[in-house]
Amino acid sequence: MANGQNVVPVDQPTACRNIETLQCLEALYQGRANVQHSTLVATGVRWLSRKCSVVLYEFATNADENPDVVGWAAGGGSILIECKLTRADFLRDAKKPVRKNPAKGMGHRRYYLSPPDVIQVKDLPPRWGLLWIAGRDVVVKKEVRGHPERNLLAEVAFLSSMLRRAQIRIGSRPLSEWLRGENRFEAKRGVPPNRNIAVSEGEPKALRARLP
Repeated sequence: MANGQNVVPVDQPTACRNIETLQCLEALYQGRANVQHSTLVATGVRWLSRKCSVVLYEFATNADENPDVVGWAAGGGSILIECKLTRADFLRDAKKPVRKNPAKGMGHRRYYLSPPDVIQVKDLPPRWGLLWIAGRDVVVKKEVRGHPERNLLAEVAFLSSMLRRAQIRIGSRPLSEWLRGENRFEAKRGVPPNRNIAVSEGEPKALRARLP
């Protein structure tokens, strides 16, 4: 008894866990209020760069599919992220031919990234994963199962389009020669050759730009 009132003991570990849960929820819903599509893409790039050695984002090509973010891991597996700001955008995406026929789509592992509650796990197509934005971080709501069949030709064409644009930007100098020169330059600076690369259509110098 204290001041005539019952004193209820507090389990300290449980209290800490509750505080952490509240902080996580606060980050989730604060992110939902302020998020834009460009924020989703930037967050997806940061998250994917921890898994992939090369990440491409927001490239427009003549292909049937132009993913918001796509990357290739060191072992050759591809990971795709589609960023959806609203539920209406998510429902429109489901009508694309590459969604109706998953074998025609890019990405061995495929995720949707959205603000909290815009997409629910129950809404996902088979084998897709779900990511929610939480400030500058990502919460994995459901992990992917992987697509055994994917459109490798589309992935090669997507990469070829990026290389053609890189060739145009460096001029008449062969791309392979330019890359060898970059490797020699970075070796002198002590930069490892297998560091993560992020490439965007809107960043002419991003062929060798590290992610923040």
